[in-house]
Amino acid sequence: MVSIVVPVYNVAEYLGICIESLVQQTYRNIEILLVDDGSTDVSGDICKEWAARDSRIVYIRKANGGAASARNVALDRCRGQYIAFVDSDDYIDENYIEVLYAAIDENGADISICGWKNETESVPVKADSVKGSVVYAKTEALSKLLYQEEFDTAMWAKLYRARLFENIRFPEGNIYEDIAIIYKVFDLVERVAYISYEGYHYLLRASGTTLKKFSVKKMDLIDVVEEMEEYIIERCPEAESAMRSKFVRANFHIYLQIPRDKEFAAERMRIEANIGKYRKSVLADKRTRRGTKAALLLSGISYGLFYRLKKLKQLGKH
Repeated sequence: MVSIVVPVYNVAEYLGICIESLVQQTYRNIEILLVDDGSTDVSGDICKEWAARDSRIVYIRKANGGAASARNVALDRCRGQYIAFVDSDDYIDENYIEVLYAAIDENGADISICGWKNETESVPVKADSVKGSVVYAKTEALSKLLYQEEFDTAMWAKLYRARLFENIRFPEGNIYEDIAIIYKVFDLVERVAYISYEGYHYLLRASGTTLKKFSVKKMDLIDVVEEMEEYIIERCPEAESAMRSKFVRANFHIYLQIPRDKEFAAERMRIEANIGKYRKSVLADKRTRRGTKAALLLSGISYGLFYRLKKLKQLGKH
């Protein structure tokens, strides 16, 4: 059985499309855990209506605690041997679980991964076909994750063996809960299968949690990557170069959102120190992305110059 975890909070406008894509999966042996995280709109009613129509749906209502808290509640209730995460404003192709499950089963993998399609609210994207797959051992899979080659640090667009979460839970209260645990999950695997197939549909919303105006809360990402830095150096030194690249990219990602005023001087200084620590080694790394190298070179001349070039803000998803 595959357990599909869906945290729900005030997404009534998108929720029906998401749930419909789940119940229409060609792989039928699933349970769908809809965790209503204290919604104040009609999201909870929509979940209950679907649960009454399909016995595979488990509806859970809880007090508002954030996506990490909702996912943790679901992880405690999952009955499947495999787990997938879907955000409640996204949707998946009808063969999504079938494709990901086949990749795990046929390759003896612990995680299977596919691509995704970015969508705006007004322009839906057509379903994709499977074009091939490749299998990576742990070190290369972890490195590709951190370099963001082929796949990303998001929890979605992946299928996991449930045992990987026996001792791992999301950090509640942190808005970057995905990157906070994904490298720890990858540290437990032997094999990862990647499928050239974009079966996950990611909705780009201006109101998304990580897309909102800067607040000190966004420094959660810096806390997360500093913890990742310590973990990789101690436990996965063979992936240290990849870690440095991700570490620098994450710091740039937040730095470009911080206003250039005295109120946030301490936050800017902390990030500048983090970037400076790995500037030379990341620049020398052949796998470092070009945008990151450009950011390193420009900020090495002047952070003021770098900050003014807003187009470099597109340094990748975190």
